[in-house]
Amino acid sequence: MSVPVARVQPGFHPGYLSSADHAWLRMDCPENLVIIHLAFMFAAPLALHTVRCRLEDRLLAHHQFTHRIERGWLRSRWVPDPAFSLEQHLREVTLPAGSGSKELKAWMSAQACDALPADRPLWQATLVHGVDGRSALVMRVHHSLADGVSLMALIGGVTEVAPGVERVAPARPALREDLRPGVLLRRAPRVIADALRMLFMRRDRPSRLKGDPGRHKSVAWSEPLSLAATRELAHRQGATVNDVMLAVIAGALRRHLHALGHAEVRAPLRAVIPINMRAQDEAHLLGNRFGLVGLALPVHLADPLARLLAVRDGMTRLKQGFQGQLALALVSAAGLLPATCQRMLLGIFSRRATVIVTNVIGPAETRCVGGVRMDELMLCVPQGMTVGVGVSIVSYDGMVRIGLLVDNKLMPDAAAAACAMRACFEQLQRAACVESVIGSMPATTVPVLP
Repeated sequence: MSVPVARVQPGFHPGYLSSADHAWLRMDCPENLVIIHLAFMFAAPLALHTVRCRLEDRLLAHHQFTHRIERGWLRSRWVPDPAFSLEQHLREVTLPAGSGSKELKAWMSAQACDALPADRPLWQATLVHGVDGRSALVMRVHHSLADGVSLMALIGGVTEVAPGVERVAPARPALREDLRPGVLLRRAPRVIADALRMLFMRRDRPSRLKGDPGRHKSVAWSEPLSLAATRELAHRQGATVNDVMLAVIAGALRRHLHALGHAEVRAPLRAVIPINMRAQDEAHLLGNRFGLVGLALPVHLADPLARLLAVRDGMTRLKQGFQGQLALALVSAAGLLPATCQRMLLGIFSRRATVIVTNVIGPAETRCVGGVRMDELMLCVPQGMTVGVGVSIVSYDGMVRIGLLVDNKLMPDAAAAACAMRACFEQLQRAACVESVIGSMPATTVPVLP
């Protein structure tokens, strides 16, 4: 059997990593590896040969998957891996008889603390068999290679639309203004205000979810939630799907804090939320191009509808500002500094947050590989530096799932938190229905509480 090798054109030199990619490369530490975890669940067993051919056809055209990184003091560059072989990056395992989703997540959790070998391209794929009699493809990709948006675009190439299914255009993230000189001049007061707000941001309130991460991690994700029902709920409240999911996450984290012994949750937690900065025609380009905004996640509010409205109003204010653009500029600048200076600069902000929450838009229709239907898609976001709780909102084929990649010391029962997502979503639905009924009643019939 011939071994697939990198299809690198003679004389091709991708050059140096961008400063943002270089910054993400250096954010790795033993306690917090900056590795994105992807899981594709299929409806039936999948052959390794099928996966090998698909990855060879679709991934190896990108230098990030065939070149290793030669690290430098201030810059790092891509160099061809002369020993590259797809066999080094693709393996096959079979879980014990009777295994299912729970065992798959436990297997992924055990892998989450292992660093990727530095002497080869920073990615790995494993075809896992025996998951309720089906197969799952698990990929680990270092954040310096790609962000969530570009990985979702890549998945569109690795998979194809399932037979008999009509292609659906996925939702597109909103476009953001670049910090061009004209924008800086025209919006100078708002840019300066956002910069000062970032600079003087207070430390997040102490909680059981905030602390120094350890080396052991857990991967978990929720049951699927209807995207149509989420959109309907968002529309009724003048919010977005992302707002609804953030409110659900706030409810689940509130329950988790209670379970950890917080009798009262009196303050919000600060969530760092990535904001896509790509133009719509650049989604296929790998690398990192996103900013970060800080949202007060209202875990202190007991009323689920009040949590949604607080998230909606907070996200609306953030979208009108330039915090995301400034954060991208900050990360890019940090990537040009010595590693120690980068840690000091970015550590100021990581210490002021408790959780990272990312929203990733996957394919809107059913996809397959080699004719085998893909039932589930999950992406788990790494935390980085001193943040120990990573949460992902992932849409695929009309459903939304919420994934967790968390530090065991800070969040010891990720599975319970993932299970709570559905209950919190249904609680929010009920609260919105009650409000709708009361709002439609004639004034004379609305009960007046003492």
